Amino acid sequence: MRECLSSQCSALLFPASLLSSLPISPLTVIFPAILSILDNWSVRMTDNEKGLPETLAKARSRSVDHAEYGTYTPDIALIQAAAAASEEETRLPRKELVSRYLPAAIYSMLLSMALIMEGMDVGLVNNFFGQKAYLRRFGWPDANGKQHIPTSWQAAIGNGNNLGSIIGLLLNGWLQSRYGSRRVYMGAMALMGGTIFSLFFAVNVQMLFAANILCGIPWGIFQTLTTAYAAEICPAAMRGYLTAWVSMCWGCGSFLAAGVLRGSLGLQGDLAWKIPYALQWVWVVPLFTVGFFAPESPWYLVRRGRIEEAEKSLRRLARKNFYTEQTMAQTLALMRHTNEMEKIESAGASYRDCFHGTNLRRTGIVAMAWLIQILNGQAICAYATIFLQSAGMPEVRAFDFSMGIQSGNIVGTAIAISLMGRVGRRVFFFWGSSIIGLLMLVIGILGFIPGKTNVALAVAVVMIIVNLTFKLSLGPTTYTIVGEMSSSRVRAQTIVLGRAIYVVGQIVVQQLNPRMLNSSSDSWNWGAKTGLFYFGLCCLWAVLIFFFLPETKNRTFAELDYLFQKRTPARQFATTPVDLFELTGGDTSAKKLDDDDLNKNVSELHEKRI
Repeated sequence: MRECLSSQCSALLFPASLLSSLPISPLTVIFPAILSILDNWSVRMTDNEKGLPETLAKARSRSVDHAEYGTYTPDIALIQAAAAASEEETRLPRKELVSRYLPAAIYSMLLSMALIMEGMDVGLVNNFFGQKAYLRRFGWPDANGKQHIPTSWQAAIGNGNNLGSIIGLLLNGWLQSRYGSRRVYMGAMALMGGTIFSLFFAVNVQMLFAANILCGIPWGIFQTLTTAYAAEICPAAMRGYLTAWVSMCWGCGSFLAAGVLRGSLGLQGDLAWKIPYALQWVWVVPLFTVGFFAPESPWYLVRRGRIEEAEKSLRRLARKNFYTEQTMAQTLALMRHTNEMEKIESAGASYRDCFHGTNLRRTGIVAMAWLIQILNGQAICAYATIFLQSAGMPEVRAFDFSMGIQSGNIVGTAIAISLMGRVGRRVFFFWGSSIIGLLMLVIGILGFIPGKTNVALAVAVVMIIVNLTFKLSLGPTTYTIVGEMSSSRVRAQTIVLGRAIYVVGQIVVQQLNPRMLNSSSDSWNWGAKTGLFYFGLCCLWAVLIFFFLPETKNRTFAELDYLFQKRTPARQFATTPVDLFELTGGDTSAKKLDDDDLNKNVSELHEKRI
């Protein structure tokens, strides 16, 4: 495992060697036999059973006793009824779904708005390097007397929040599973309000770097907490919409950053960069208040054995009087059943459990999705103002184009959310990476055409299309995938690990992009030719998506557990029928099972697994 991770890190650090090994030809069509080989490879990771928990012995009986969570006795009839109701909900019109679970949608959307702050700051950091007032304060003259910030410091400042995010991500993986979403959210929001002061009063690049590290800690918490919360408080049929809304919040933040920067060009002195930072304080008190009144995740409460509180939370997340006593009992029974299935697979909720049993495969898929989101080329759009100005475009016009590029964040995500219920996650991801790859190829070709101004205009137009395509596909779908792919017991930890890999990828991007795009003496001056680098990566991503990314659309968490435990190949997830009770000794043809039959079936299952 360590050797594998080491080789992957080496590939990220040495892009030249990575470029030389990119697959280009459509092997998936020419050699059908390769499909079977890679399908088997994609599920072999689930054979890692060395860490199989001791709860297997306890699970051999009908009553599963866990000291921390109490004694659980499954009621097969209730669970079957809840599963049938959940499946029926996937066929309901969107309007009816929203009517049923409007409170869940509102709370999820409001808490996710914390990412507007982060999206805004990321947009500010990268585009400030093209603002004259910012350069006068933090830059120094080059050989020609022009104020600039060296690419090494651009990369350091841009990566400051990434370093802080890693700390926040690791903290959240432990805090959220221990204290729940609400308290961690409020604590991170209070910390956010304090760390903004360090940005506002910075006087040199060293202070900016330190300030971004501090701000990155609460941002790292928000990155994964909001996605996990959105995935857990809404039914399967709505998960795609609400997790995709997380991407909309990022997009709104980037667009606000572009608009604020454009409006601040007329301000004199330090106010031109201080006011954009100060505007982030506007969000702190309202979002802290929302976190205070929001219900806790019912899945967290079930995992902690607080069933009565989980019932209250479920009632708050649906319209008034939606749950009857019977439907509430069914819903809680299915949640507890899902939790017990995952206890059998991997007891506890630690980072180590993310690499045991089927969780290893699920963690790998989440990490792949996060990496594809950052290493596809869309990140160069964040440097649009620098690139366009270096190509000869005036400052004001460059910021105007930046607003046009960032507007695609809102438009694209809105369209993606409207299609999420009809189009699968796998389809979004495969075609999104493929189309972005072709657009990167176009940008790369434009880099060989002489004529700075005309080429800059053409690249700006293609960047608008790239950003729109990204927000139509990879951007919002990633949050849906990572929220659905992980098991509920280690969801926070899995998302954290995947996001940490994303941050590592972002650090690599923050180091490479300024050097590739800038035309200064300490840069590589690739300009638009940078598109060829990302075209190669997108070809690789398309192949990996085809073989390794399962379709999770309209699947409940229990159904996904079943498919992963059965080691279903990624390309067959959408069509494989599911028997929720096969893996726990259930009999779907009967309402109840006697103890002897249940114990016999469960024992046979675990003997096969062992």
